Amino acid sequence: MSYHSFNPKNKAASNISQSKGSVKKAFSDWLIENYGNDYLLEIKKQRARKEAQHLKQNIAGSSTEKSAQTPTVGIIGGGFAGLYSGLILQSLGIEFEVFESSDRVGGRIDTWYSTNYNANDKNASGLYGEVGGMRVPQFSEDMLPVQHLTLSLNAVLKRNKLNDKLVNWRKFYYNSNVQRLRYNNMKEAITAEDASTNSLNFGIDKGGDLPMVWVTEVTSKAGEVYLPINKVLDKVNERFLAAIDRSFAEGFELLMQYDNYSMWAYLTNVFTLGDLGEYYNSEMGERTDLLPYNVASYLETLNAGTGMYGVSFVEMVIAVYDWGGSKNPYDKKDENIYMITVDKGMQHFPDACRTVLDLEEGVLPTDGYSAQMEIGMIPGLNGKKGYSPSNLTKDAQPPASVPHADAPKPIEGKPSAKKQRVYMNHKVVAVQHDPHLFDNHGGMKISVEKKDKTTGKIESIEKQYPYVISTLPNGAYLNGALKTNFFDNLSFSKARAIRQSNYMPAFKAFLTFKTQFWAKLGNRQGKGLGVAATDRPNRQVVYPSYGYEANGGVLQIYSWAQDAERMGALTDEERVNECLKGIAYLYPEVDVYEAFAGYNPEVTTKTWFWDNHVGGGAFALFSPGQFKNLYPTLLTPEFNGCLNIAGECCSVHHGWIVGALDSAYNAVNNILQQAGATDKIKQMQKTWGTLTSPDIAARQNKLAEAMA
Repeated sequence: MSYHSFNPKNKAASNISQSKGSVKKAFSDWLIENYGNDYLLEIKKQRARKEAQHLKQNIAGSSTEKSAQTPTVGIIGGGFAGLYSGLILQSLGIEFEVFESSDRVGGRIDTWYSTNYNANDKNASGLYGEVGGMRVPQFSEDMLPVQHLTLSLNAVLKRNKLNDKLVNWRKFYYNSNVQRLRYNNMKEAITAEDASTNSLNFGIDKGGDLPMVWVTEVTSKAGEVYLPINKVLDKVNERFLAAIDRSFAEGFELLMQYDNYSMWAYLTNVFTLGDLGEYYNSEMGERTDLLPYNVASYLETLNAGTGMYGVSFVEMVIAVYDWGGSKNPYDKKDENIYMITVDKGMQHFPDACRTVLDLEEGVLPTDGYSAQMEIGMIPGLNGKKGYSPSNLTKDAQPPASVPHADAPKPIEGKPSAKKQRVYMNHKVVAVQHDPHLFDNHGGMKISVEKKDKTTGKIESIEKQYPYVISTLPNGAYLNGALKTNFFDNLSFSKARAIRQSNYMPAFKAFLTFKTQFWAKLGNRQGKGLGVAATDRPNRQVVYPSYGYEANGGVLQIYSWAQDAERMGALTDEERVNECLKGIAYLYPEVDVYEAFAGYNPEVTTKTWFWDNHVGGGAFALFSPGQFKNLYPTLLTPEFNGCLNIAGECCSVHHGWIVGALDSAYNAVNNILQQAGATDKIKQMQKTWGTLTSPDIAARQNKLAEAMA
């Protein structure tokens, strides 16, 4: 999932050094190094207690020794953090159970399929859209673990003759030169190729509020033609990106000086006109003047959405690296954006996870090790990194400048017996720590409500585990149960972090049209158009990256923050009406209402605002100060290490699948470290790689020396 709109004028991401793909991991490490003393001290205390390794045999023993053992880990939530936690544990031979309150897995990865959808009918195979996450940067070093997971799953599925469950990636068309933009009552929409020096009616001579000096073409000495206002974000990010390129420590130190600022506060209280450097013009004001409100408003409108700049300045700058990672790292001259999506819908991805988790044997070390080589997480057998995963459709194949990976094939092996570990319609309503469980190692008691889909009756189930990994969005810890809290007796810092972590609302809608007028007018038949943008509440129109051979198709509307809240306050049909008006605004030459297939929920339309399983926001997006004050706290295990909180909130990759994977990896690593399961840690690293886990041995040793 991602919240950034396409803006052809903002080139900040394209200026990033393409060798900095691991900046998010470095940022996570740096935060713990500089603001994680409480985290490190608590981790050390938990592992030092005499009962810490009481369950070592349960975790470190062989799978044959534990074939009939009671599950050691209870996992709450069947989103990607819960699924990935389970897949790692399964690969290590550690038993667990996953409880999901709904009737599907995936959490905020959720595909809407029209009831008319038919994968085998060309006119119905494109009738779907992504309610949640819809794309993955193809070459981002930080995000390669997402593709690694699909390859690892596919190895297991092939071994078990479950080829219909395989996860394949197809191209996601993120942008194009013919995607449309229209703002401020412009007489007509324009295309992206004509937008770089267009004022979009923001200038005062067009009825806007910007002095013309900001939106009047300038030609540099080098011959570059630009609008000064479109250079602001480049200059805002430039000093921080340059510092990070020189040294992670230097760059993060500089960046965190402004951690208490929102993006809006930085723009209007720190950045001066003089900071524009060569783009400054005296007609803007004095060099010491701050950036005008109206300029900040323009930048928020075009680059995010109403209210989005209220989030952390650090969050916004660091997010730039996610987009820089969308480019080809093997060819620095390649300016294209490369993104991919799961063929036939992202929902196939978590469904494949569940299928594998419900097998006796899952991902093998050879599966994961080979997959790491296939995508360039580690060098191949020839000692060089390459990228040639076996699960790309033809349109998603990498450009010729990308070297082929030299990776061994996973072993074929034998099919596995089934073993249920994922329990659907099982809602966890309470989790309590009991220090006396498991011979005083301590453990967690959880209360589960099992709902019968046929009768609707609720059955109460009580479970006990030495360890629990809870992966729910923070808002979902309000369970709504009578007299019973989800958690009791959490530490003050953890309870505060769960309560305060900022989540961003999002809105999506899917509207079916009888004809694909956008493809014909865009002259991109057979290819995706990217994303259209406007200042109307619907904000973005995401064109499909598939289904162009059909007569009709689905347009997706996507907005965030205040825009999403206002759309979400309407009734379902009113939301659709607003979306139709936004599409008609972008296509005034088309009778959009005639082309519309009609309001018919789940057949021709679907709207989504938040979600009852999410609990108040679509994805984490920190407010000022929360990286240094809440991030280490969210990572700290509770109750002597018996409870770990995971989910994309507990990562630096907010709004992306890999954030959930990182947090799950860290939670499992905490359990292994406490048990002293050194061999299992090595096996995990060989199978899954080394994700953004802040629990670094070198730092632990450093802390131990300091405490000695």
